[in-house]
Parts: sequence; structure tokens; C-alpha cells
Amino acid sequence: MLTLAAALALAVQEPEASSEDPPVTDLCALPGEDAATARAGWAIIDAREITSPKVFADALKNAPAGKRRVVQGGSFKDADMRPLAPLLKGACLVETELEGTNWEGTAIPNLRLVRIAFTGAKAARAGWPGLSTYGVDLAGSDFTGADLAGMRFVSAWQGADFGNVSFRAANLTDASFACGITVDEWCINGAPDFAGADLTRADISGLWLWDAKGIAGAALDGTIIAPASFAYLSEARIAGPLRMSQNFTSVYLDETGDPYQPPVADITADEARTLIAATRALSEAEDRPSFDCAKASAPIEKTLCGEYESELRALDRDLAAAWAAARAAGKGDLAAQRRWLASRDKCGDDRTCLADLYEARIAVLRGQLGPGIALRPGEKVTYELDALPLPDAMRRGELYERILPVLREASGQEITLTGNADGSIAAEGFAIGANAHMCDLAVEAARFDPATGWWSVRAEGGKQVPLFRIDGRRIVMRYSGNMGDTPEEAMDFISCGARADFGDGIDLTPR
Repeated sequence: MLTLAAALALAVQEPEASSEDPPVTDLCALPGEDAATARAGWAIIDAREITSPKVFADALKNAPAGKRRVVQGGSFKDADMRPLAPLLKGACLVETELEGTNWEGTAIPNLRLVRIAFTGAKAARAGWPGLSTYGVDLAGSDFTGADLAGMRFVSAWQGADFGNVSFRAANLTDASFACGITVDEWCINGAPDFAGADLTRADISGLWLWDAKGIAGAALDGTIIAPASFAYLSEARIAGPLRMSQNFTSVYLDETGDPYQPPVADITADEARTLIAATRALSEAEDRPSFDCAKASAPIEKTLCGEYESELRALDRDLAAAWAAARAAGKGDLAAQRRWLASRDKCGDDRTCLADLYEARIAVLRGQLGPGIALRPGEKVTYELDALPLPDAMRRGELYERILPVLREASGQEITLTGNADGSIAAEGFAIGANAHMCDLAVEAARFDPATGWWSVRAEGGKQVPLFRIDGRRIVMRYSGNMGDTPEEAMDFISCGARADFGDGIDLTPR
């Protein structure tokens, strides 16, 4: 253990001399501030061998008056940091061990944290306006009722985890959360608890919401929100207009070296409520099978109604729609349909067996209905991921056209079909997934196969490879391109990195 005198001698230093690589403390520079120039106003404290909060407090007190305290290191896991908090006004902590530390009720304006695991920390009712972070992991931390107005969170270095993070009833006005898709800058479990928080003018478009309770009662006014999050805003308090954007505060630079600026759409409070109600109603209706689960009795029906069987329920709905369309066209064979329904029992609890069985039957029914699309030579149609599911009736008009650029930005996938002179269809596409893994699709001439219902292409060995089918304005992909579900012969035309895949898409063009 260091003595107090030895610790102080090590801790308080003049600003670090320049070297080939910038010192890590340069990350303490504030946005728009030049680190080399700012360093002259810093008192850099080397706390890498300090483990006692009292010794740390004495080092902070010993720093030259009028200088900004910039601290590197320090190990204070599970420590009570409340007594020394007043000494950290405007300070910057770099690579300091703060797991499980207690900051409840403290007041520290303009604190900056850099490359720190703040996991399991207690900061309820803390007054930390102007907090800024870079590469900080908040997993399990508690900011309930805290004042974090103007907070700037940047996921960097090793990313961040928002699992079990509470911002309940916190003041997050003008806060922003910047997350990326590469492993060093993504936000894991990016849905902290915002219930009752004030999110006025906050940017949460880099986080994805998946639970309406997690934002219930939160005040939204001028808040920037990603399209996919709108389905979970039904219990929030829409106090004013919203802004729709995807990763509005970006961690990436454009070709000019400035932060990338994605499109943003301003929508009124009433328009926001309309979008929220429409997408929520659609998502609630969609996560049901084609029958009433309350009346489910057969084992297969109980399987389809299981908590984690959304994919099978979607297939069941698709089958019901295909069967209804076939019946309406006078092509439905009732005896064949009943035989297929009985055949499901052979799968038992094998989900893969059931999914394959459904896919095959849907394809047969769709095959009877025809190709689903006809493109003139050179005519194109593009399908993208559906970031904000809406009824087709809402995919027209001024509001839809205003948000359309944002929906396209949020897609992360494009599949373009082009008509060939011989009636075949060329397909090309790309998709981007986690850690910027990529997918490619390249098909010169796919042809409709009425025997299977898929637009297909023949592989080098002569095997017929199903690729996609068209259901109205949607494209359904037979394979994701990922090795988990894509046979080798299909990889001549579609391939993906480990964390990327192709999903079903929609033609977003207004109609």
C-alpha cells in the first residue's frame, strides 16, 4: 500500500509530454476542443496505484487551483465515492475502476468519464448535468431520478451494455446516445429503462426499444427516435412533436471527415400518435397464428401459440393467406389442404421440421397463384427491410413521403429486381449486419417455378435453387444467405458474413 506522501508525489503531475501516440488522457478533451491546447489547463493526476478514496481525495485537493482535474487510473471497486464527489466538478476520469461504486445524491456538473466500466454503480438522484462519456459500460447501473440534462453518451473503445440500466424518472433533456454497428462502438442490450424520464429533445435514435413498459410515462417532446422504436411508444407521454431518424448522433464520419448526418423527419404529436397506434396495432395483430389461441387444443396448435414461436406463427398466417387466395381463385384443393394439416403431427416438437413443412406448402399454394410479379425489360423494383410496419393504406400521402427517407436509411438492406427481355428476372442486393458484416446477392436470370412457387435459378451442378417469391408488395427470401440455413448450391448466388443475413423485404414506394 502506498503511503499518503508517496501517492501524492506520484499522483499530481504537470501535463504529459507529447509522444508519437497521443496520451490516453487526450480523450478528456471536450467536443470542439483541441487536446494539445487544452492540456495546458489540466492538472493530470496519475492514480494508477491509488486504491483508497481518501488518498484519491487528497490528490484531488492537492491539484493546482484553477486547473481542470484529469485523472488516469485508480481502483475503487465497490467504494463509497460520495465524500469526494464535490472535488470532481468538471473533472475527467480515464480508465478508473468504478464497478459497484456509490454516488447516490452527489452533485458533479460537467463530469467526463472515459474508458470506464461503470457497471453496477449506484447514482440514483445524482445531479450530474453535462455528463459526457466515451467508451463507458453502464450495465446494471442505477440513475433513477438523476439529473443528467445535456448528457453525451458515446459508445466507443469496447462498446457499451445497457442491460438492467435504470434511467427511471431521470432528467435527460437534451441528452444523446451515440451507438455504432461495429463491435468497438455498438450498444449491447440497447434498451435501458426510461420509464417516467424526461426525454425532451433527447436523441435515443441509437438505442432500440422493445418494451412499452420501459418508456411508459416518459415525456417525449422534440425527442429523436428510430422508426422501429415507434411500436413501443404507446405508454409514453407525447408532450410535443417528435423527430424520426436512425442513429442521428453518429459515431462515424462521412467522406468529408464530419460526423455522418442521416435524414431526419419532423412529425407533429398527432402524427406521431397516428404512427404509433398503426404500427402497434399491426404488430399485435401479426404475432398471432391464424386461429384463436384461447381455443387451441391440439398439440400442434399449442406449439404455435408458445411464447417464443413468433416465426412459426408468421408462417401459419402466411399459409392461411395463401390458402384464402387460392380458394378465392378457384384453385384450392380442400382435400389436399386437410391432408397437409394432418401431416404436421409427424414433426412433433421439431420446429425446423414444422417451418420447412409450412414453407413447402405455402410455396405450392403460391405456385398455383402464379409468379406474383411481371417486370418489363429494364423495369426495376427495390425491396427494403420494413423498419416501421404500417398498413398499406398509410403508405401514401404527405406524412409517408416525409418519413420515407428515414425508413430507407433504417433498412440496412436492398434487393433490386430487374426485368429481362426473356421474362426472367435479374436480382442484386446487399445487406449489412452486426459488426458491419455484409451480404451480397447476384442473380442474372431467375425464373418462376410453378412446381415450387419460388423464383429459382439453376446452380452449376444443375440443381434448382429457390431464391424468392413475391407476395403483393413484399419479397420473401427462401434463404437468409447465412451458412446456418443456406445450402452450398445457393451460395453461388447469395452469401453473407457470420453476423449478417437477408430478411424479407417490402417495396416502400408510395402507392
